[in-house]
Amino acid sequence: MLGRASSSRGAATFYVWHDAQAGQLRCSTGSVPPEALPFGGPYTASDDLDAIVAEYLADESPGFVLWSDLEDVDHRAEQAGTEPEIPLSVWVSNVGDEGGTRPGRR
Repeated sequence: MLGRASSSRGAATFYVWHDAQAGQLRCSTGSVPPEALPFGGPYTASDDLDAIVAEYLADESPGFVLWSDLEDVDHRAEQAGTEPEIPLSVWVSNVGDEGGTRPGRR
């Protein structure tokens, strides 16, 4: 329903990231601040969209994991916590307003 969505008030965050496992450039919008996005692991909010798109475009085998990159499950369990996880880079942009007017509205 367009009427309900257009009458909502408040800020939101539009965000974009490269999903390397799926080989996709993804985006979403949430009614949360950039530091509370719903990712299960560490991420870093960025204002550099070009770097995220470049990473996506440089993916030589999007959506595929090479056999040589796979690890034995038991081997991974032994190393759990020993290697720091590289945070996901996420481009963020605040959208909406805090109860004021929106662009194009008076």
